[in-house]
Formats: sequence, structure tokens, C-alpha cells
Amino acid sequence: MGYSQEGLAERLGVERSTIGRWERADTDPLPYLRPKLAHALKITLDELTDVLNDIEEVRKRYDAPGIPDGTVDRSPTPDLGDGDVKRRDLLRNATALTAGATVAPVLTTLNQGWRTGERHLPGATVSQGMIDDWEDAYDIHAASYRCDPPGVVLAALAADWSDIASHLPQNQPKAVERDLAHAATRHAFLIAGGLSEIGNRRHSQRWWNTARHLADKSQDRDLASLTRSFEVTTRLNDDRADLGRLIPLIQDARRLAGTRPTYPLIYAAAVEAEAHAGAGDFSQAITAIREVEALFERLPAAGPRWGEDRLRCKQSMIYAWAGDVKRADEAQAAARAYFGPNEYAAVQLSLHEPLLHARTDPEQALGQALNIIDAVPKERRVARIHVYARLVISVLPEKARTLPAARDLRELTTAT
Repeated sequence: MGYSQEGLAERLGVERSTIGRWERADTDPLPYLRPKLAHALKITLDELTDVLNDIEEVRKRYDAPGIPDGTVDRSPTPDLGDGDVKRRDLLRNATALTAGATVAPVLTTLNQGWRTGERHLPGATVSQGMIDDWEDAYDIHAASYRCDPPGVVLAALAADWSDIASHLPQNQPKAVERDLAHAATRHAFLIAGGLSEIGNRRHSQRWWNTARHLADKSQDRDLASLTRSFEVTTRLNDDRADLGRLIPLIQDARRLAGTRPTYPLIYAAAVEAEAHAGAGDFSQAITAIREVEALFERLPAAGPRWGEDRLRCKQSMIYAWAGDVKRADEAQAAARAYFGPNEYAAVQLSLHEPLLHARTDPEQALGQALNIIDAVPKERRVARIHVYARLVISVLPEKARTLPAARDLRELTTAT
């Protein structure tokens, strides 16, 4: 980025002095300017809001009576209440984002200071607030996983994992150990998923193993089931996946989910249908997806109907793959309501249509698939997008597989 004050001011349509006031933390960007500022800095509006909130918290603390100015403490874990920390220097580090600099150092300082002020649980190396914060962070990372390039997701996960990791080998009270393992599991399987999306099989396998181990350590059977289901559906995006090993893993996920109709069981059964389709057994896949439909209908009417997004998406894929036009169209129409236009799932759903028609109108289907892939930025052409495009090729009539469009689609979805 590297904008000068003048360059950023011109881009945002403000005076250079306004940028200076932001850098000095005298004022914050007005709400209507924040989306433009986030875009200029190539960060999300939520990330910018988080930074501004952090700055405000520090401003409040350093404006409080009895906290003098001083020099910046450069030690690894500064005490934000210590008089040796200088308010202006700390805030200027944070607001350096307006000149295009990274905010990582100041966020690290703020994070370390927050942890220092947390009261640890008896006999533990963590506080309840830290565990709750990591659990909350998962929702943010998961939302990013649905939309952002893997590099963005992994960088954010790495920052949180570096906080979590040092506590995992420590002796903790049993309840704390379980809660810590629960929070760590969800970070670990997203890390594994991100590595799988960029085709890093070696390191992703290490993290899948870690996620399963932590899930079992958490003693949460639902989480253990969901972890295995997520692993199988993600690894199915790799055309080199060993289905002989994945089928038992998804069956283990179903065992852990029990027999009562719940989201983990619905997810496991839907992924099992996907695994059977991947093995070419469409009869078994359709039997499994109809079992999922029956399970979904048995969910309590009064409670939240978790899992409908997963169900409709898997229905759309299985029926399109099997060539069942009526059911595929119905499932795809129902699924679209659950996914925003920037989510990977929306691209996957759009690829179900050429998948459905590739047998009967190969040229049209190939052209449509090429247009869909071409519209996706290269950094977002991840494994879960490639696999659906490759499925279009897999169901083409034999003669159609030699068409130039088939060759082009194959090249687009195998490029590294």
C-alpha cells in the first residue's frame, strides 16, 4: 500500500491535516469514511473497526487520572498501566495504519497487555476470559474461512494459535483442560482446512490429526463428530484422497453423533452421502442423502433447525452429480437463501448447474463452468472451487472430454 499522507488524503477526499489528526489519535475517521479507508488499506471494515475500538480503549486508559506519560516499554509483555508506557507513541503505532503500515505490532502489545490483566483460573495458566475469547474468535475465523483467501484466514488463525499453543502442554485442572481443548480444536481444524485448500497435504494431515486428538480430549462428542465430518468433506476436495480411509472416518463421525436427530448427525450423514458419490456409488449416495432428509424432518419443530444450509447444499450437489434434474433444481433454489454472494458456497452452488447439464449439453455446461471460474479471483480459486469444476468434466460424455473447453477447464482447475 504505502500511501503518503497526501496520497491517502486524495484517495479519501479529505485534507492532509485530517490524516495527521488520525495519526496523532486526536480524532477517529468519521463513520462514512471508514469503508473507503478500509478499502484503501486492503483490510475489512470489521478489522478497521476492531483497531479503532482498541485505540479507544487505550485512549480511555491513558486519559484516566493518575496515569503519567513516559517512554514506551519495549519489553515482550508491557504493562499497559505502567507509567513507562507513553500514550502518544502507542496510539501513533496503532494509527500508523493510515499510512499503510501494519498494525500487527500494536495489536500484539494490546493483546499481551489484556492477557496480563486477566485473572487466571485456580491452578491454571489461563483465565476464563482467555478461553471465552478464543471461542469467540472461532466465529470470526469461520466467517473469514467462508469468504477470504486461505492466506488471510491462516494468518489470522496463526496469531490466535500462537496464544493458545503455549498453554496446551501445561498441567491444567481437568475442567480447564477440557475447555482449552475445545477452543483449540476449532482453531486446529480451520488451520487444517486452510492448508487443504492450498493443496498442502503434508501439513494439513498433521493438523487434522491434531484437531481429532484435541476434539477427543475435549470430551465433547458433538465436536469430535463435527471435526471428523469437516475433515472428510474437506479432504474430498483433493482428487488424490484415499476414499478407503475417509469412509471409515465419516462412519466414526456418525457413531460419535449418536442416533438422535441433531446437527452433527445431519452433517455426518450428508458428508457420508458425498463420500459415496465420490466413490462413484450414486445409489448409496442417494440413499444416504434421503436419510439426511428424514433426519432433518425429525428435528424438534420448536428449536432452531441447524444444518439446513448443509443439507440443501449437499442435496444440490448429490442430485446434480447423479443427474436428477427436478431434485437438484429444488435443492439449489432452497440452498441459495443461505449463502451470501461472496461466500465460496455460492460459487460451489453455481457450479452445480453446469454439473447437472454436462451430460446432455456438454458445450453449454463447459462454457458456463469456465465463465464461473474465470470470474473468481485467482487467490480465491481454492480446492473446494476446483473440485466442483472437475466434477463437470468427470460426468461429460467420453467424446466431449476432448473438447477445447474441457481442456481449458482442466487447466484452470489444476494450475498451482
